[in-house]
Amino acid sequence: MQYDLEKKDSRSSQKAHSVSSDHEAGKHNGDLRAERPSQGSSYQAFFNIVCVVAGTGTLGLPYCLAQGGWIGVVILVLSMFMSIYTGILLIKCLYYNGHTRVASYQEVGAHAFGRWGQGAVWFFHTSVIIGVPVMFFILSGSEIRELTKASAPGISKEVWIWICCCFVSIPFVLMKTLKEVSLLSMFGVAATAVLVGVATVESIVDYPNRVPFSYDIIVVRNLPTVVATMSVCFGGNVVYMHVEEAMRHPKSFNKVLAYAMMFCCLLYTVVAIPGYLTYGPSAQSPILSSLPQNTSRKVATIMIIAHVLLAAPVLMTSFALEIERIAHVTVEHRGRFGERIWRTLIRLGIMGVVGGIACLVPYFDSFLSLLGAFGNCMLIYVMPIGFYWKLIGWRTMKWYELCWCGIVLVIGLLGCVIGSIDAIKALHRDFTQGRE
Repeated sequence: MQYDLEKKDSRSSQKAHSVSSDHEAGKHNGDLRAERPSQGSSYQAFFNIVCVVAGTGTLGLPYCLAQGGWIGVVILVLSMFMSIYTGILLIKCLYYNGHTRVASYQEVGAHAFGRWGQGAVWFFHTSVIIGVPVMFFILSGSEIRELTKASAPGISKEVWIWICCCFVSIPFVLMKTLKEVSLLSMFGVAATAVLVGVATVESIVDYPNRVPFSYDIIVVRNLPTVVATMSVCFGGNVVYMHVEEAMRHPKSFNKVLAYAMMFCCLLYTVVAIPGYLTYGPSAQSPILSSLPQNTSRKVATIMIIAHVLLAAPVLMTSFALEIERIAHVTVEHRGRFGERIWRTLIRLGIMGVVGGIACLVPYFDSFLSLLGAFGNCMLIYVMPIGFYWKLIGWRTMKWYELCWCGIVLVIGLLGCVIGSIDAIKALHRDFTQGRE
């Protein structure tokens, strides 16, 4: 079914775009990716990507190696290259017609496969970009509750979740785009670096105390699960469009993305290898559970809380920008005062929904694992290639690039299937056996 948006494209993109003046200047110069003077630097884009991608999953990688063996390091590096490649393809799809910039991932889906494509992206995109902040708030509320159990025993986990929501609401409401939120991303990356440093150093220090054991090169029976888990360690596609939109030099996006993914891979490797070397098959997820109970572990816990509270506004701002674009929440449509009021109400509403889900939905982490395994693999690997082939054409690729696309699709679909099966089993366990 042909979904012709060509005539509407110029009007809708220009009205919805937060960088419409820069975009118009680029159109008149014949270069849609020309310099946008009012936007942020490449360094800010780097921090936005790293803050979203290098999340708390970092601490689960030693456990992945324990499950699959040293082959997991190879899978990790392979996942990095695949995510860089599909991220570049996705951004190319934004400029596929040479006349306008498509505004969002959802519109890319609409241009490629009509309403079905748009609906599929909306479903997966929303489940990830709302679900991950929900998990962030659940994690932060639980960890703060553990830290303050002795000093504030009367405050429940749910109350701490709402306190965290109130804290995050301040930058979420006041900072309009990812250009402003990038300041939080810098602190989030710093918190992640400290967390990685603590986990790595403590693993190395504890190495002499380890119980002798043997390491596995590859554990075939667990390999599909390891592939599914590691394939989503570089999932930033949900924010790439808005990161590129907020860049002064959008032509530098490919380079920024590559550097950000390599930095994330370095963080993952620095945690995974010492953790597996020290704790071997007994490595837990998160690796902090395997570390000695000391001050360093408390510091690491505080860094986890800091990271998730600083990363949440990045993801939620990306989602809010989509809602505001659809609702025409701009100064041109609503006036300066009206735009501020509507933006505040929309973002407080989003925060209320996220906080409510974090407090009320049972076994939400297992539901999110199902949506994440299915949604992340589709958004990161499968959809960018499918959209590129439809909008730009597979015939533009050389044979070896088509072979590479085939490998990415197979691994992406494998991650969907295996990850979804594991999540369904976990849900069945939760509902039939409950939790402590």
